[in-house]
Amino acid sequence: MPSANGVHFANVASGGFGAEVTVGTNPQLKKALGGGAYTIMGLVKAFGLEPYQGRLLVPGEEPVEGAMLFMAVGNSRLAGGGFEVAPEASLDDGLLDIAAVTYRAEDVELKKLAAELKTPTSPDNEILFYRQLPEFTIEAREAWHFNMDGEPVRASTFAFSVLPRHLGVVF
Repeated sequence: MPSANGVHFANVASGGFGAEVTVGTNPQLKKALGGGAYTIMGLVKAFGLEPYQGRLLVPGEEPVEGAMLFMAVGNSRLAGGGFEVAPEASLDDGLLDIAAVTYRAEDVELKKLAAELKTPTSPDNEILFYRQLPEFTIEAREAWHFNMDGEPVRASTFAFSVLPRHLGVVF
């Protein structure tokens, strides 16, 4: 069972642009337009898109500093709506998969990102950062939103961990 700052989630925690759109969409707009409300808010926010500055802390490793636009931490491959965010994830491997679209002004190339999404674990990727870890911490310069299976949480530090084989499922 994965958690971030003690908040458990079963599937995916996402942070960055998508989480901001989810939190920033007016409840009345959601009711009136359904899922289309997120698209509208996403387009509005896209014009003011700013990368999130921070670092990844992994026990026993040097911190990884950088900027990113979107991050997903998956205990399973798919997020809501069937969108694959962690293609190598497995519910019972004791690892969390972290996938982040990093930001460097010279790398803003959608064609390159699309190619890297097809090979997420390639060590040659420059835009897509993908790791499998039992625990890690994300520290940001400012508080930001994470969506934990659809529930918004705001903080500047998120400590992620997983307790393997702690979620009983009956078929």
